[in-house]
Formats: sequence, structure tokens, C-alpha cells
Amino acid sequence: MIKQPYYMIDFSASACLFEIRINDYPVIHMNVEGQVASNIPINYAILKSGTQSISLTILPNIGDLELHNKSEVKFNIKLFDVANDFVFNQQFGDYQSDPVGEKKLPIIKYMNSFQADVPYNLDVWQKGRNLKDIDDCRKKLESTYNKIIKIIQDGEYNKYRQLISKRENNMSTAMYLSKEESEGRINELIHDFNSGFKVRPISKENLMVLYANNKVAVLKKLNGESALYLENEETQEELMLDISFYIPEGESDFEVI
Repeated sequence: MIKQPYYMIDFSASACLFEIRINDYPVIHMNVEGQVASNIPINYAILKSGTQSISLTILPNIGDLELHNKSEVKFNIKLFDVANDFVFNQQFGDYQSDPVGEKKLPIIKYMNSFQADVPYNLDVWQKGRNLKDIDDCRKKLESTYNKIIKIIQDGEYNKYRQLISKRENNMSTAMYLSKEESEGRINELIHDFNSGFKVRPISKENLMVLYANNKVAVLKKLNGESALYLENEETQEELMLDISFYIPEGESDFEVI
């Protein structure tokens, strides 16, 4: 087995809103009015070695009811060995959506699976509660978001570090980051907090979305972006905090995961 296997999705899309999930956890969510092509790492959604599920949902662009005749998504999975350098190993899982053309389609769905070998086991949402069984789930989630907003507003960054520590530890493990690299990720984020960015309140229009077989929850804007974000009024830039939440078994409060 490769010592440090690094899985990436290489994708392109045009004229659609689409989401790709690995093990029912989102790794890409984009509203593409023109065309886009990129590649992203997905190790953080691969919790352990074995069979991994992959799903794709293609929807019309925001405001449309049907897919554009040029709506398309294609992707493949690439495996690299990053133990010593970024060395390509293999490509698999190629997919390309069928042409829409003159068909009047509201949605395209695709599901499949692939095998992955990784040298870790992530303790993530596996032991989380089913959020559909939680009374006032959205109210509890909004309260958690508001607590984080206040922590950022008050500049209590040590509290923020503690809140996201489990998430960052899992991310560091899956991406083979050193302690210095992991700390650098958080330090860079806190630097942005202090560089003219102001956290924005949570809107009641946001949607609650469940992932990971109903064990993970997030609040999203109507366009699919994270409801938790900061804005720099001077530069007109936005900084999204794409954080997920779950409730561990035996607990009643949301935690960052």
C-alpha cells in the first residue's frame, strides 16, 4: 500500500448547480453559470480503508426550473503518493453525464462506489445521533452558530481553536499535515479575522441541510454557500467558514466535526 495515499477528484462542469458527496458528505458544491474545471482533495471524507460511496446531483442553476441544454458534469478520481513528492499513481472512476440537449430535465443523479486504502481511521460522525430524532434541531443548530459568531466577534480565538480542534485534527490526519502546517492553517484564518473581516449574523432564510446519513448538519444560504461567513466591507471580499456539526451519542449539544 502507498504510505501516504492522496485522493483527488478532477472535475469539470458547465451550466448547472451540482454537488458531489463522498460517503454522503459534500466535497464539492457549486453553482456554475458558465464553465469551470478544477481538482480537489477528498481524503477528509474517506474515513477508513474499504468501499467508499460517491454520489452526484446535478440541478438547474439557481432561479431555473430545468437543466440547461449544455448542463454537464464529468469527473474522475486520481490517486497520488505524497510520501516524498506529489507522484501520480492511478486514475479511476471516470464519469460523464449524458447530454441534456432538448430534454426537459429537472435533475440528474448518479451513484457509485470505489475502493480506497488509507493508513488512518478517522473518528468523525460515526457515533453521532440521528438528527432527525432531535427535537428543535434547527433551533439548537442556530444557537450553536450564534455562539461561534459571538466568540469571533469578541476575539476569543483560543475558544475558537478549541471548538474546531477535533475537526482540525481529523483534517491534519487525513491530509498528512505536520503540527506546524496544521497550526499555520488556523493562524492564517485568525489573521483574516483581524484583517478587516467582520462576521455576519445568521439569516432566518438559511436552509438546514443534513449529511452523513443524517448525522451531520449545516446551515446554508439559498445559493448553497455556508451561512457562516465574514465580510470585508472595504475590499468586498467574503470569507466562508465551511464548518459542520454533529451531536455525539449521549450528548444533547452540537459540536464542530
